[in-house]
Amino acid sequence: MSKYMTTYKKNDLVDIKVNPAIHKGMPHKFYHGRTGKVVGVNPRSLVVILNKTVGNKQIRRTLYVREEHVSKSRCNEDFIARRTTNDEIRQQAVLEGNKVKCLKRQLPGPRESFVVSMVNNTPVSLGYEPYVDTF
Repeated sequence: MSKYMTTYKKNDLVDIKVNPAIHKGMPHKFYHGRTGKVVGVNPRSLVVILNKTVGNKQIRRTLYVREEHVSKSRCNEDFIARRTTNDEIRQQAVLEGNKVKCLKRQLPGPRESFVVSMVNNTPVSLGYEPYVDTF
């Protein structure tokens, strides 16, 4: 029932997941698992645009898919959250009169160094186990 209760709007990203119990409005198996953009909403179906790779080029395909075969995509949730926090940091910096630091994602870098103590810690020798024929 929740499939019918979700509201889809234009520019929403949706994942195409075919429900085999419902044959009407079923997309081709090629599009199962693909993510597309909603460009039109009808009473029982959605108009979804996505790219299909054919040879060495990408062709924009328009699909008319029933809402049973579609679910909202979570592919850009991290981006939206990062964008809102960056906007808040920018606004705070403008209010305080400070320069905005680099808001790009940074690599974590190498781990911190540490020393392993040998007190009550005996070393273990690692190596190959000899092959034993069991039969």
